[in-house]
Amino acid sequence: MGCNLSLHRRNGRLHFFDLQAFSGGAMEGAIADSFVLLYSEIQRVVEANNTGENEGQVTIVVHDISLLEVVAHGSVDDVLDFLHYCFTLTSEMDCSLVILIHEDIYAGEENMDLLLHLRYVADLVVKAAPLSTGLAADVHGQLSVVNKGTFHKQSAKSQKVWNFYFKVKENGADFFYPGSRQ
Repeated sequence: MGCNLSLHRRNGRLHFFDLQAFSGGAMEGAIADSFVLLYSEIQRVVEANNTGENEGQVTIVVHDISLLEVVAHGSVDDVLDFLHYCFTLTSEMDCSLVILIHEDIYAGEENMDLLLHLRYVADLVVKAAPLSTGLAADVHGQLSVVNKGTFHKQSAKSQKVWNFYFKVKENGADFFYPGSRQ
């Protein structure tokens, strides 16, 4: 939507942590050691890039947070503790934390704790899904964006919801409101 992520990554304003490539794991040591290793890397990146002209403009993206549950042998509490440290770090250093999660993993009611907690603490929730009406040639899916506002303004009245359609292209995507594209 007009944001050049490649440029931000080259300028050191965007850092991506893919947990599939995360070297920590249950086989290599204790759960706490794995989480400390990942947190230390996130902290190093935030502190290194939170000086001078980039101050307050650093975004950390963590993809697929559900993999931390695997490292933690299914312990949602350990994952939530780790996330609490990350939220504290980003609020102290005035940067952004983006957590990507695959909602379909948490389809059952018994697995909803992590997903519900993330929705509760998030300032912005973006959900990508296929069209509810089925496949279409000119639309690939829909985005629902819920802006809950800042913590100072949290109330039902300040919550805003937007729905967009999107079409994936070779080098990006087109976003548009339903009914606005011909």
